[in-house]
Amino acid sequence: MNITDHEIKDLIKMVETKLGRPLAAPVDFSLLSLEIEKTLNETISISTIKRLVGYVNDEHRPSVTTLNLLSRYVGFKNWQTLQLHLDDTTSGSLSEDIIQSSSLAVGDELEMEWLPDRYCHVRFVGNNRFEVIDVRGSKHLQVGDTFETLVLCLGQPVMGTNHIHGDERRPIYIIGRRHGLSALRKIKET
Repeated sequence: MNITDHEIKDLIKMVETKLGRPLAAPVDFSLLSLEIEKTLNETISISTIKRLVGYVNDEHRPSVTTLNLLSRYVGFKNWQTLQLHLDDTTSGSLSEDIIQSSSLAVGDELEMEWLPDRYCHVRFVGNNRFEVIDVRGSKHLQVGDTFETLVLCLGQPVMGTNHIHGDERRPIYIIGRRHGLSALRKIKET
């Protein structure tokens, strides 16, 4: 079975998204191990996770058993099913209904909508950063929150990084994770 480094990195990103934090420190590896045991009733060692994410130097490739377990954790039947999904989603271009941060001026405002009945009005504040100025239906965004993103695209989720929520800093917040944005409009240009 051919396993590429890119596929492993994509799997790690999916695991981090599901876990809600990056796999960067021993506490993260312990948390993932506990979450897998809790959700799948199976075990994965902390040392296996450390090797997979490159926290320790090791030339060994991950076993299919490990890849199957992590694939199930992120919602796939097995590693092979996840690989097929990656093959289907790794190519393609986005050319319509896109707003790039680099094309915005400080003060420009956008509206986004996503299912079910979510709405967010943001202001571009520079350096790929947006501030929430109105929000409806979301439990995880509030007025005053900020996040960074390079591009917003109709039909695609928004990967907001460095999300500041009150006094809390979240590494990643995904807007419209399942179905992407259902509406995207620039409503004010400066």
